[in-house]
Amino acid sequence: MTDDFDFYSEEFQNNPGDTFERMIEHCPFHHSERWGWYSVFRHADVQSIVNANETYSAKWGPGPAYSPPEAEILLVSADPPEHTRQKRAVARAFNLKSMLDMEPGLRKYVNVLLDQAQARGRCDLIADIGIPVPLWVICRFLGLDYAEHGARFREWVEILAGNVFAQNKPEVAEQAAAAGAEMAAFFTPLVRSKMAAIAAGNDPGSDILSELAKVDIDGWRLSEQNLLSFANFLVIAGSGTTTNTIGNFFRLMLDFPDQYAVLRQQPELIGNAVEEVLRYDAPVHGLFRTNNMPVHLGEMDVPADSKICLMWGAANRDPTVFDHPQTFDITRDPEQLKQIMSFGGGIHRCMGAPLARLEVRVVAEEFVKRFPDFRELGTRVPYPFATLNGLDHLTVTW
Repeated sequence: MTDDFDFYSEEFQNNPGDTFERMIEHCPFHHSERWGWYSVFRHADVQSIVNANETYSAKWGPGPAYSPPEAEILLVSADPPEHTRQKRAVARAFNLKSMLDMEPGLRKYVNVLLDQAQARGRCDLIADIGIPVPLWVICRFLGLDYAEHGARFREWVEILAGNVFAQNKPEVAEQAAAAGAEMAAFFTPLVRSKMAAIAAGNDPGSDILSELAKVDIDGWRLSEQNLLSFANFLVIAGSGTTTNTIGNFFRLMLDFPDQYAVLRQQPELIGNAVEEVLRYDAPVHGLFRTNNMPVHLGEMDVPADSKICLMWGAANRDPTVFDHPQTFDITRDPEQLKQIMSFGGGIHRCMGAPLARLEVRVVAEEFVKRFPDFRELGTRVPYPFATLNGLDHLTVTW
């Protein structure tokens, strides 16, 4: 199938919904001659691939570039049985209770940020709310002070997240390598101190790295490199995507003021609204699998070891699953919204999804209480990297 699709084009990056609609109807499987990878757009096909783990591997990494064989694999880049073991270990420390326990402190922090915004009379909803909220949460999980470390973490996130879809640009790869080395230098002493405390029979603490270091599954423990990889992954994956979802929430409320009016009248719909934001504008367009054997995608014969992008955002717009998928509707049937793929699917479905939902919901609840109306100031600035779908700046007043 030959419908044109360029992941890096301004047409797609600035308005992915129209492209998704066209590709689902006319070209549900696409091969890019320029970039070499394949893309899958329909919900059923994406679901089929994420559930076929023996055929479609995660070990070569979630981006279009192939991870080197010596790279440390962790969760998103691991296949069973290693993935199964790691997930068991992480689930013991990074569980639903630990996430929900964050809510009182999170709500207090969000109100501090909104107090500051209200006093100024204007707010960049990305820089002032969307960026600090998830990084504050991550710092709390790591037992670190956001005021001291948040800005540095954000720099690393920008570089390393941007590198996932970097179009093989050497300068971006060099920046990513430097940022990765800085993160490793930062977290290595912290991880080693936890492991040394355990070896000495002492309690290393109650932060997430301490809890992970304590995990013992029939004599197996996470290695130092596992713990380092998890710390890096938590900072990168746990902040950028949530930042963009918060920004997308506000952008869509500005674009569809009738929906914001409904939300003001029925704040009990905020949870449903968050799900509809995730469906309508997934913060990550898609991630990759690599096929272990030759496969067929529609009429295409796909050779083994090909990169295949699973387009989460397109699956969320599939009319066979969602009624009127191009319509943003916060009153959409919750049963339909259970089918969204913004957090992936199968064994690799994002473990942090409940935390991301919590953060966006708390921000939305507290904002709606204070600001019955708000309007834009200036020009929106799109997110500068193709990896994530959202804005870099969105300034408003009320």
